[in-house]
Amino acid sequence: MTPPLSAENDTGEHLFLGFEGTQWTAGLRAWLQALRPGGLVLFRRNVVDTAQLTALIHEANAWANASLGRPLLWAVDEEGGSVQRLAALLGPAPSAFELAMASDGALRRQVMRTAQGLRRCGIHVNLAPVLDVAASPEHHFLGTRSLGNACEEVARLGALWIRCLQEHGIAATAKHFPGLGTASLDPHEQLPRVELQAAAKAREDLAPFYEAVRSGVRVVMTSHAVYTFWDADWPGTLSWKINRGLLRDRWNFQGVLFSDDVDMKAIGGRYEPETIVRRSLLATVDGLLVCQDAHSAEAFARALHDGVRRHRDLREAHERSLHRLRSLRSSLF
Repeated sequence: MTPPLSAENDTGEHLFLGFEGTQWTAGLRAWLQALRPGGLVLFRRNVVDTAQLTALIHEANAWANASLGRPLLWAVDEEGGSVQRLAALLGPAPSAFELAMASDGALRRQVMRTAQGLRRCGIHVNLAPVLDVAASPEHHFLGTRSLGNACEEVARLGALWIRCLQEHGIAATAKHFPGLGTASLDPHEQLPRVELQAAAKAREDLAPFYEAVRSGVRVVMTSHAVYTFWDADWPGTLSWKINRGLLRDRWNFQGVLFSDDVDMKAIGGRYEPETIVRRSLLATVDGLLVCQDAHSAEAFARALHDGVRRHRDLREAHERSLHRLRSLRSSLF
């Protein structure tokens, strides 16, 4: 395990970690003490029932307040359909595609139920909605996770979803910026490349993300695809041109920017942790999701600590990022 970071070290706040188990244990406590993360990401493997999950969150937060001087942010992918981590607690929910086929009222009611269920458990961030403008479920790897193939309708429904979550106290996440609708490969398994011939559609597919920013979305999540017409060298998660140049500078997004899971094969194993840390921080990514591998979480903790300590540009990016992360946390507690 990575040697524990000192109590005054705050670079771990950039880490949002998946973990094993359903109980608050000495092993989990020691791991978190060493890495000092900003938050935790829940999966089905962490959930038995409501009493178990609320107890786990309560005990972890009590420890964090005492040991870190701050609570942990808790996040979950609760999209509905094929991506429901809390189905055992909240019951089955329609997919985004199914909600898009229903009425606005049906979407509002379902999103409100989800938000209320998350709040009861003590969860603060829903890693939803998916705003990728994708082909029909049969012809795209996102399947029924997308709200559809019409930019304007995805933008309208996505904004409605975001407003409803946030009106009920849950930070929404617009993902996967700048859009995976034009990608043919799933970044869970491979690194997608979106070439010049798809540029016109990719630019159109920005509309739901722009509307999300206009609607006040609190969190945006990056895409691991390479968009050669915007940045031929780096995937979206690591691209200054895409994240800082477009999302921050042109659209003036002031909220929190999360990476997609850096354990996914599009990124994990392809780039060294030091490269991912440097490129993402300079691209204004605030939170690195490291959800599947405890060893890679430890490598990222060390890369963050060493990079921020040694390099002035990373230290400055880190300080700006901490301001955004802490503003989100303070607004949710």
